[in-house]
Amino acid sequence: MNKKKILIVDDEKDTLLVFEKQLTTAGYAVVTANSGTQALLLAESEQPDIIVLDIQMPGMDGGEVAFRLKQNSITREIPVVYSTCLLSESEDCGHGGNVMLAKSKGTKELISVIDKVLSRQK
Repeated sequence: MNKKKILIVDDEKDTLLVFEKQLTTAGYAVVTANSGTQALLLAESEQPDIIVLDIQMPGMDGGEVAFRLKQNSITREIPVVYSTCLLSESEDCGHGGNVMLAKSKGTKELISVIDKVLSRQK
């Protein structure tokens, strides 16, 4: 069985390490990026099944990364889960598989959201 591949994008190294460990333990293949530029390159080369994208990052923020992903024919169909400390509750955006996940909810909810979004693609 092929593991679903997740690209995690966050400028905070500790967040990347925690998400990577928890998602790997949950059975996912994980690729990480610590900047918007790196995320765009990895999204195209790795073709992940889903992207967990931090919104607030220095340089190119998550909004710009998402815009560029949707402009690229290779990456436009990849669903994005936005990870942010700007929310206290998670929100389902209802279009394109996009969800705004409150970072404070932790990895258990992240895994649940990822499973839900990936199940919509079947």
